[in-house]
Amino acid sequence: MTEAGRPFTAAAVPAVERHCRETLAAILSRLSDAAGDTLAGAALGGALGRGEAPTTVDAAGAFVTVAPFELLVVLRTTPGRAATLAPQLARDLAATARPRHATVRLLTSSLSALAHLPPTLEAIECAAAGRVVSGPLDLLEPLSSLAGAQPAPGEALQLLVRRGAAFLAAERSLSRRTAGRAAVLAGQAAIRAVDLALGTALLVSAGRFRPTEGTRAAELRLLAAPVDAGAAPEGCHLGMTRTRFRDVVQRHREALGAARGVDLPETLAEVRTQAGRISDRFLEMLRLLEEQRLGRNLPSWTEYLRALAARHGASTGPGLFGARHGDELPGRRAVRDWPMAERLAPALATLLDWDPGDLPIAPVLLDLPDDAPRETLVARLATLAGGA
Repeated sequence: MTEAGRPFTAAAVPAVERHCRETLAAILSRLSDAAGDTLAGAALGGALGRGEAPTTVDAAGAFVTVAPFELLVVLRTTPGRAATLAPQLARDLAATARPRHATVRLLTSSLSALAHLPPTLEAIECAAAGRVVSGPLDLLEPLSSLAGAQPAPGEALQLLVRRGAAFLAAERSLSRRTAGRAAVLAGQAAIRAVDLALGTALLVSAGRFRPTEGTRAAELRLLAAPVDAGAAPEGCHLGMTRTRFRDVVQRHREALGAARGVDLPETLAEVRTQAGRISDRFLEMLRLLEEQRLGRNLPSWTEYLRALAARHGASTGPGLFGARHGDELPGRRAVRDWPMAERLAPALATLLDWDPGDLPIAPVLLDLPDDAPRETLVARLATLAGGA
């Protein structure tokens, strides 16, 4: 199939496909103007690049997709200069996408460094999709070895933080007494995205990641099968009850099925019920994933924060860096240097958990006053998670 004929969405609704083509054309035009002669090319990754983006209806009843345009932009410049140009390019493309009710996620690389990109989820999926939308058709040839690579465990954490933060913001809107159709649609989309992310995280933890949702669904069905003689099983699913494991796999399959058609809105009561259930699935997955990665039990989210502090050699207890007297926790200044996903994960967990016992750690991680209201914490987390 030619590039022009490749679908962006699983349902391939003509109106949505046309909007995606027009939006992508506008984004690429702005990219060409902004990057100038340094632009070597661009490739589309993510759900749109794989042709697996979900389709739903908006509050006005029109067919839409909420999947972001995930672009790998390759520049003819040094790696340092490419990193310097990235924030301005991201702002320019976001400004172009916003009036078209679209969002853009940007990954930039210099042409000389393309072959050395680490095996992130985004890079692996982009290499496997091979969807060059600007520049020579062999632009992604240096990434060919990534198509079958396995991402590091930290990639699963990053994915869960990004999807979990979006769900938290949607869940807060659902909880309002005035929650309307737009809140229901946003909540439903966020729930589907989390269910897909949980399946992906299971496979990453087991070293069995696959680059498309379809192949991931097939691999998940095989995950509980007996392993070859002499092979040691691994993965955070080993710490789950059989009921929970089947629930995660089944919900992934249902979310994939919804993405392949047009996901029609459900009632507010139904989506609120789903939101409560997915919070439990998400929190258990996050705990098991990080227990595997950090190699220790995490009985509470405060203990999770302590484990991360030990990992980064952060000083605890009272001191000059913002730690509060007697709580043996790292302070605001200490956590600012952590990878964003590790900084946000404990805060996200405390804001999703019904138990308020660990909630005091969220303002520290989000660098907000101790008495910051919950809405402010949620908004701050959503903003930071956009760059996680």
